[in-house]
Amino acid sequence: MRAYIEDRWWKVVYEDGKRKRIKTRRYGAGNRYRARWTDPTGKWRSASFEKKGDAVDKIDQVKQDLKTGSYIDPDAGKTDVGAFAEQWLVGLGGDPSTKEKVKQSMNKHVIPYFTGRPVETVAPSTIRTWLGELGLGEAAKSVLFVYVNSMFEAAVDDRLIRTNPCQAKSLQKPRPVQRRIKPWTRAQLDSVHANLAPRYRAMVPVGAGCGHRIGEVFGIGVDDIDWANEEIDIRRQVKLVGSKRVFAPPKRNSVRTVPLPRFTARALRDHMERFPPVSVTLPWLEPDGEPVSVKLVFTNIRRNPIHRSTFMSEPGGWKRGISNTAFEPEQDTGTHSWRHYFAAAYLEHSGNVRALADFLGHKDPGFTLRVYGHLMPNSRPRARQILDEAWEA
Repeated sequence: MRAYIEDRWWKVVYEDGKRKRIKTRRYGAGNRYRARWTDPTGKWRSASFEKKGDAVDKIDQVKQDLKTGSYIDPDAGKTDVGAFAEQWLVGLGGDPSTKEKVKQSMNKHVIPYFTGRPVETVAPSTIRTWLGELGLGEAAKSVLFVYVNSMFEAAVDDRLIRTNPCQAKSLQKPRPVQRRIKPWTRAQLDSVHANLAPRYRAMVPVGAGCGHRIGEVFGIGVDDIDWANEEIDIRRQVKLVGSKRVFAPPKRNSVRTVPLPRFTARALRDHMERFPPVSVTLPWLEPDGEPVSVKLVFTNIRRNPIHRSTFMSEPGGWKRGISNTAFEPEQDTGTHSWRHYFAAAYLEHSGNVRALADFLGHKDPGFTLRVYGHLMPNSRPRARQILDEAWEA
């Protein structure tokens, strides 16, 4: 590295062999001192300061950054945030449907706001203003904040900026309010079950008895059911990438085996007798992915894999099921409700939280406890019962 400090107001000249300082044309205008140095590529870089000491400090900082490998190109921070966001989206990992959701959210709520701003100019106050102007609920804001935080973290890794503005201590990060789940009653489940089209009714005892997500129900294959050991494997789901149906692993790759209650087994046997399973072929993970064939238990009226949007709105679909059922104002009416029933029933009868997390496909039992902990019965009477039984034994 080569470096020096330039005085932009005075220059040295020699007249009659004598050294003499004279004013430059810049005298009195702008910052007086300019720090100049060569970057790792040998290119000259500079920064101007009012005080000479600040210019010296800049040279010292550059030397230290070069030594530690934390040097940042002064021009890198001028990269437009919108352009960097587009680049970040191209390299985004994860499954195709998730990437599509992220892209749609970024294009709608992030890129238009930040385009035209150099990345180095985005301060914590910029993030605060953006959040304040979103006009969305805390849950939606928290998801968008995760995306933007990840994007600026990538900018730090790419050495465009030194720090991530989303990580400032003064910034209050949006956090969704954890609403207490109020599970459906058995009567509500029975009502929805009765109001669904016959070919969809068995989904209710499957979800309530095994804790499947809706896409996992759509993806149940005949070979996933172990009648002898009373278990069912949850190995895939039918999901949408854009408008295309594909087979994919369960959410967060939560492949698992869960107990098969006898009431669920009876419902599945009756359903398969009335609506014989159909072998269908879908691409794996992406619309152009490798074709995979599965003998599906649940199909639509055309004996094709079920399209989630169609299932929600078609005659005899989910909306019909819930529209003729009475719910309390705070109750959720989505298909996740049967999972909530499954969790509540399991905990009410002293089920283990660790096992419940495994059955639901949660990686962290702490998350399961935070969502469903309020549904656990009072532990003191149960503790007395356990200890009395242990003592008598």
